[in-house]
Amino acid sequence: MSFSYYFFENHFSDFEPLLREKGTECTLKKGYEITANNPELYLYYIINGIFKLSLTHEDGAVKTVCFHGKGSIFPYSLCRPTDNEYKIETDILLLTAVTDVLTIRIKPSIFHDMLLESPNFHMAMTDYCIKHSNLFMFESINLSYNTAFIKTCNFIYIFSRYLHGKGINLTQTEIGEIIGETRLEVARALKKLRGMGIIDTSRGGISVLNMEELIKNCSYAVGRIE
Repeated sequence: MSFSYYFFENHFSDFEPLLREKGTECTLKKGYEITANNPELYLYYIINGIFKLSLTHEDGAVKTVCFHGKGSIFPYSLCRPTDNEYKIETDILLLTAVTDVLTIRIKPSIFHDMLLESPNFHMAMTDYCIKHSNLFMFESINLSYNTAFIKTCNFIYIFSRYLHGKGINLTQTEIGEIIGETRLEVARALKKLRGMGIIDTSRGGISVLNMEELIKNCSYAVGRIE
């Protein structure tokens, strides 16, 4: 099973010379937020650093969707600016710099022309959107049908395999924002996993002690990730 595992990087690295030619280099400081309230909207190519994509609700709840690192482009919803049909929803989508982020920013109209002029770049963007779509479909099933314990196991497996070492350190609350559970439910799941001898936790994060047993407690699809 192929899987988009919460962290996107290096997807457009081969196109960096083209992006430098068309855009302008700029640094976005840690904590910088991108919403539709920004005075001007751009697409950003990440040279170095990490951005977090979240969905927000009017009651203040936050759902972290994924992270973007070096070689990623966001927000890809602006890649086809047609009469605001594709846009950032002010009260839904939020992009936040987890670190200082060195980027190349490009106006949507210029980016759209790049897609029309370069078939390879166009196909790379199509593939990029499909990977996000795969993640959204997985999230829909995971959030709708799995228990808090299984969702925690799924996340720990994916995090340990794909996110460890990326410079992303998460609290129990932040894990809950990703899997759609409260900090209390995450704490209960971690306590159960510690009691089973599957993980160990410390201020430095979560260490998997028995990957085979962890996979047995994940949902079927996650256990089959190649």
